[in-house]
This record gives sequence, structure tokens and C-alpha cells, in this order.
Amino acid sequence: MPRRGLFLACWFVLAACGGSSNHGGPASSFDGGDDQSSPPSHLDGGGASDAPNLFGDGSGEASLPTLGCSADLQSVVDSNGNVVTKCPSNEGCAAGACVPACQAAAADHGTVGCDFMVATPSFFAGYGAPCFSVFVANDWTEAATIQVSRGGTSYDVTSFGRVAQASTAPASWAPVPTTGLPPGEVAVLFLSADPSSPYQCPVTPAIATGSAVVGTGMGQAWHIQTGIPVTNYDELPYGGAPSVLPSAELIFPTSAWGTNYIAVVPQVGNRSNTYGNGPQWGQVLALEDNTTVSIVPTVALPSGTGVAGAPANVLATYTLGAGDYIQWQAAWTQGATASLEMEGTVISSNLPVAFMGGNGYLCYDSSTTTSGGCDSAHQQIPPVSALGSEYAVPPFTTRRMDLQPESIPYRIVGAVTGTTLTYDPPVAGAPTSLIQGEKVDFEATGAFVVKSQDNSHPFYIGQTMTGCGVESGSRSSDGCDGDEEFVNIVPPAQYLPGYVFFTDPSYETTNLVFVRAVTKAGAFEDVSLDCVGTLTGWTAIGTGGKYEITNVDVVRDNTPNGKCTNGPHSATSKGPFGLMVWGTALAASYAYPAGGNVAAINSVIVPPTPQ
Repeated sequence: MPRRGLFLACWFVLAACGGSSNHGGPASSFDGGDDQSSPPSHLDGGGASDAPNLFGDGSGEASLPTLGCSADLQSVVDSNGNVVTKCPSNEGCAAGACVPACQAAAADHGTVGCDFMVATPSFFAGYGAPCFSVFVANDWTEAATIQVSRGGTSYDVTSFGRVAQASTAPASWAPVPTTGLPPGEVAVLFLSADPSSPYQCPVTPAIATGSAVVGTGMGQAWHIQTGIPVTNYDELPYGGAPSVLPSAELIFPTSAWGTNYIAVVPQVGNRSNTYGNGPQWGQVLALEDNTTVSIVPTVALPSGTGVAGAPANVLATYTLGAGDYIQWQAAWTQGATASLEMEGTVISSNLPVAFMGGNGYLCYDSSTTTSGGCDSAHQQIPPVSALGSEYAVPPFTTRRMDLQPESIPYRIVGAVTGTTLTYDPPVAGAPTSLIQGEKVDFEATGAFVVKSQDNSHPFYIGQTMTGCGVESGSRSSDGCDGDEEFVNIVPPAQYLPGYVFFTDPSYETTNLVFVRAVTKAGAFEDVSLDCVGTLTGWTAIGTGGKYEITNVDVVRDNTPNGKCTNGPHSATSKGPFGLMVWGTALAASYAYPAGGNVAAINSVIVPPTPQ
């Protein structure tokens, strides 16, 4: 039986504090550098030029005060971040005014929203579909009603939705109230499970069958709507660190979807084992009826039930209805490699879509890895418009007993031909140029900055944790700490000044990795963690003076760090920063960026044109 691994449990469900691409404000003090876009911000810098001069300066033009939004979207603030108006609990801030809360979240284009669609991820081909669950985190100030439907059928959330509690078993958790999920609470929605699977839900799910597509084919997504902005995650299978091959993803609200993508999937794996590697798979999910998807794949995509195959480098077109998704998956045979390396595949649509990439069984080593188990992995990939042209890449904290850095694998994918890359500090073996759709896998030790020549050359970068056997032995008492995981790296242009998140108590170690960006004033703002206070130990990333990194344990080998324990946490700053959460246990790991924007930070469009 495959070893257990990556898991994202209900206990770390996170809610990002929000951000915006069209508000302009405190976050705009970030210095994005030459040729880099400023991060999404919260203040509207406009003012009507034909308005009367309120300050009598004789200019004949308006000198209106600039108003914007707080990081949590719940207050109107001035240009110094001072609260001008606290919005009512059922409203939020957009463009410096209080509007209905869901409207504010939609305008923000961040990871908080009121409308979500999620396609059930494909699971390891050797098992029946296990318990599939979605977590709903309410960080707003009033209860969030939750509606769930699939394929035109609505389901009673009170029958399969439970309010998570840290100290009791799921079967004893209270149903989600008809009045909605209370503020500060997390709901677990148990959606489906194949009765033949050994990994069943702890309560009767919404449907007593698997909801995933087997192989290549068409599927119907789950539609989750809330009355107040929330954050959603999925996990498959449900279970915690002791689970088998669990994986998870942060689900983008439909307001953050795009119409142009460069496909990314986790690596195929480089370690031989009894079960082989893979299968790799990709999904395209439609928001509305009559969605036309044009795709130019980098490899031949297989045909399946209701899905015509697509030859490599040939334009193919598909039509989807609301909630429909196509899944392309490599054929799996035990012991073989089931590869569908569709990196760089161009996807374009007339209406918003989502793209997810996954791997059913990822077995991966680096030059500092000696052995390990295997895990599944899947990620929702940002649209081209949300990709950065500069990334400050934070390594996870070493698992080695001698505390020497690990060699960490990365996957980088180009969006535009003629992209040139520079690294600070230099990274041996990393690509210095990319063409459209090109993928390159490389390893690096330590943090680094990678950037292209300008904002017209965005690219993607993802990070992989390898197997648990590392050089010099594991610093964990279990002797085999963590396992495979694949996670998106968030560009600094999408950083936020605050995050609310939850860490999983079933993991022996939780470590938080922070990266802060210098402001236009040339200073780094303090970053505070609720259970620690002001963070220390910052070190520079490279020589550019723009980014600093530090990390802090919440729990290490089941020992709390001072007042810290696993559970709910918040981190805040006056400036933008990134935060990656890592949990590790015996041959198990999870990771996620603690939110961020998915806003448009470039104007690049990659047409679906055969090369």
C-alpha cells in the first residue's frame, strides 16, 4: 500500500485578509522595483478633475482626500491607513466606500469570496474515490450562510456540514446552523465518497458515491455560495496527518478566475517504486454556460468519455456548460510512469475558467534526499494576468539533523518567448532564459530572488518538498519528517499586510516562513505573529536590499514554541509580506501560502496559437 503523506486538514484552514488590484493604498508603499508592477493595493488614487477645490489652493483642480480600504476589507481608511468609516457587518469596502460584502470581495480579486466552484481532484488510480471534503473559513464579522449544489441539484448543508472543533471527533461536531457559519469558525463540508473506498467520511456525505472523474472525461463541479466572504480549501481524502496520500488546495473564488492560462502540473516523480509515478492530470472548469475553451497542448492530450483527444501543438476547441469540467489524465499501470507533462499548454476562453493540475502519486528526490514515501498533490494555478515577473523564493526550513540547508526542487514555466532571468544570489543549473510554455526543473539551496527583464515577461514558479529521508538524518524524533508536496510561490506583487490562518494539530511540527518587502521609504516594516509578537532573525535575500526572510516554529516535534500552539493564528504588518505555512510529520507534509491576491498585475495575453 502506498505510504501516507501530504495532508491539509481542517485545522489549518486559512482566511487571507484581502487585497485589491484597483484600490491603491498602504500596500502601494511596496517598492516593486524597476519594470515591476506595484502590488495590488487598497486605495483609489483618483479624484474628479472637474470637482471644486475643497482646500482653496487656487489650482482649480480637486484636492480630494484619498480614501481606500483596510486589509480585511471591513473599513474605509485614509491614505495613512486610519479608519474613516467602519462598514456594517453585512458590508465591505471597495474603492473607498462601503458596499455589500460579497460585492466588495468580488471587486478585490483576492482569495476571499462568496462564490466558489471546485472540481473533485483525481485520486491515486489504485483506490476508489475516498472522502472528498471542502473547508469553509469565516473570518468576517457575521454568520455566513452556505449553499451547496452540483449539476443543478441542491443539498442540505446541515446534513453533511459540520462546525470543526479541535478537541472532539468529527462525528460529534455540531451541524452547520441554518442561520449560517458563525464568525471565526470553520465548517467542513463532507461532499462525496465511493462506498468501495477504505477512506470514508466520518459523517454521511452529500452524495454516497465518488464525484471524481476516472481517467480522462467530463465531470460536474461542486458550487459553494455564501452570504458573507469566506475562504475555501479542499482536501482529498479527509483525515489528518495519519491519512493516506492526502492532498489539498486553496480554492480561488470565481471572481479571481481568468480567461488565459499557462498550464502547470506537479512533477512526474524521479524515484522508482512498486506503484510507479503518477498519473499526472489537468482540469479546466467553466463558470458559465456556452464557455468556449481553446487549447494548444504541449503534449498530446488523451481522449475519454465525452472528450475528444487533442494532438500536440494543434488548436483544439471545447464547449462547456456552467460547472462542467474536462479532466485529461495519463493512463496508469502499476509500476510504470504515467506522464502527462502538459506544462506550458496555452488555454484561452471566452468566459472565465479555472485550471487545476495534479499528480496521483508523486515520488521525488533531490541531491540531499536519501529516501522517502510518496504523496499525491494538486494545485489551482493562477491565470497569466496574476503571474509575477519577480519572485522572492523562500525555502522551507531544513529537516536535516545537522541543520544544513536542503537542496529543494523548483519548477519554472515561461509565459512569453524571449524571457530572460536573473538570480540573486546566482543559482547553479537554473535557466537564464525561457520561451513560451517552456518548463525547467532545477534545485536550489537557500532563498533567492528570480526576476525577468520586465513586467511584460511574467512566469510561474512552484516549489517541491521531497521524501522524508534526508542527509545527516532527520531532526525529528520520528526519523522521517515530511514527504512530497508541491506548492505555488506567490509573487511579492500579490503580498498582503495581514493574514488569518489555522495550523493542523495532527502534525508534529509547524513552521512559518515569512518574506517581507522593503517599502518605498526604504525601510522594512515589523511583522508580528500573534503568539510571538514582533518577529526577529531577519536575513537578506540576495544583495538587492529588497527582501528579507525569517522563520518561526509554532510547534517543533510536538513541543510548543512558548505560547504558540497549533490552531488559529494571525500575522500582521504595516507593509506587505508573504507567508508560507509548513506542517510536517512522519512521512507526511502540507504547505500553503497564507493567501494573497490573484489580481491582474500584468497585461500579457498568450494567444492559443500553434508554435
